[in-house]
Amino acid sequence: MRLVIPCGIAATAGQSGTSRKARNRDLGSHFERAASTGHSEHHHDRTDAMTPQSLARSLRPILGATAYRVTARDLRLGSGLVLFTYLAAHLANHALGLVSLNAAEIGLRVAVAVWHSTPGTVLLYGAAVIHLALAVRAVYQRRTLRTPPIEALRIALGFGMPLLLIGHFATARAGFELYGLRPDYHRIVWALWASDGEGRQLALLAPGWLHGCLGVNFAFGHRRLYQRLRPALLGVAVLLPVLAALGFAAMGRELAILGANSSWLETHVSIMDANQQHALARLRLGLLATYFGVIGLAFAGRALRGLFERTRQALVTISYPQGSVRVPHGWTVLEASRSFGISHRAECGGRARCSTCRVRVIDGAGHCPVPEQDELRTLARIRAAPDVRLACQLRPDADIAVVPLVPRYGPAARPAHNKRTLPHRRVSHARAVR
Repeated sequence: MRLVIPCGIAATAGQSGTSRKARNRDLGSHFERAASTGHSEHHHDRTDAMTPQSLARSLRPILGATAYRVTARDLRLGSGLVLFTYLAAHLANHALGLVSLNAAEIGLRVAVAVWHSTPGTVLLYGAAVIHLALAVRAVYQRRTLRTPPIEALRIALGFGMPLLLIGHFATARAGFELYGLRPDYHRIVWALWASDGEGRQLALLAPGWLHGCLGVNFAFGHRRLYQRLRPALLGVAVLLPVLAALGFAAMGRELAILGANSSWLETHVSIMDANQQHALARLRLGLLATYFGVIGLAFAGRALRGLFERTRQALVTISYPQGSVRVPHGWTVLEASRSFGISHRAECGGRARCSTCRVRVIDGAGHCPVPEQDELRTLARIRAAPDVRLACQLRPDADIAVVPLVPRYGPAARPAHNKRTLPHRRVSHARAVR
């Protein structure tokens, strides 16, 4: 038996025989009533918003047990915070090079004791695998790659983080496990400094750090405590990588002076022979090939799915106050809005966190699939009425009509089309798989 949440004005049995013109008149009256209460939703919240008790009663049949269930969003955030913590500690350790090489080595020994332990290893590499798997899954699930520039930047930078982890694994961890090479700054910094590879190493840190900072901002930007701490956090986000680069350069210069003495170099620096270098280089290239192959499979899967959807010719009409658009079945309402340039706010990047993309469904209640756990939590947190859904999560099964409830800041990047140019506009074949 299919479970349907009350979602606004439900379609009646007689509607199936009405003409398109009559249905459009009905939708027009619905949109006018929704507009009369204001898109800000403040009036609605004061008059007919559900109380926490009534909301809990309405959600109980869906939630079932009250136990907390871990979702993909939780795994993405948790694994991302683990990787971000590792990277922040890595940069802080580099910054200790401004004090001295020995100070940096002491900090590195502490880090090695943590991350090379069995729990640390499982936590770090488990987080890397989970985060990458969820990122590839998210790319595959997207029906369109049209997204705000800042969100697109975050996604692109995120795919640079595994490059750092793969290089670190091949240089430090694999060298230690396979050949007993100590993971210390004497060996690693000297090898990079002598081969002029310090710039490449520091450049690989930048994408992961920027991705982490943007991800934290997307995840917690709507929270008041984070908003109060934002100036201080911005200072840390800017200064830490700068201090790390300066510390790394200071260690390199110190080792260049000490390494001029060949006897000191032989005593303090474990230098790999040619066979070891070749084996670790092959390991690194193999991991990189696997990584890029997985990303390629995700995009190939998107292309095949788009071809299948075009063959089925399954289109869904989504009606807005500005008019209507037709998109392939499986698109979210937010993806439809972005694809057609309809003004639609979404601060968390479609992660069901901020609720700013929420819409009121005024027609097609029976075509709304049951919200999943992440959406239910956010709707319960904002005490949403039963006819409110998150546009980033709502993938209608058939035609629906919605009204975005939270206005954008300032003018939209692209003006919304009016009713004469937007009605029943279709997504082209190329657009359907973008």
